[in-house]
Amino acid sequence: ADLRKGMVLVDAKLKRPEAVWEFEAEVEVKYHSTTIHSNYQPVVHCGTVRQACAITLVDREVLRTGDKARVKFRFVCRPEYVTPGARLVFCEGRTKGIGT
Repeated sequence: ADLRKGMVLVDAKLKRPEAVWEFEAEVEVKYHSTTIHSNYQPVVHCGTVRQACAITLVDREVLRTGDKARVKFRFVCRPEYVTPGARLVFCEGRTKGIGT
């Protein structure tokens, strides 16, 4: 099928809107019981997107509760269209974080 759940319609005036495998975001960890390292895989909720992503830390080596950092997310299953500047939430178990 050409259509699947979560697909979005975009304005034709946008210059080549494309689905991406990776994107960067400024995030804040609201709660995590230990530390977050690169390759940590939470589920990212961003607009209509809900998919597991691997995190690559850009600014620092580890993240703990209350830390803010720039990170790179890489989708695990398939590329998705992510609106620039959109808010996101990532979670896994009791771990929670937000970002843009």
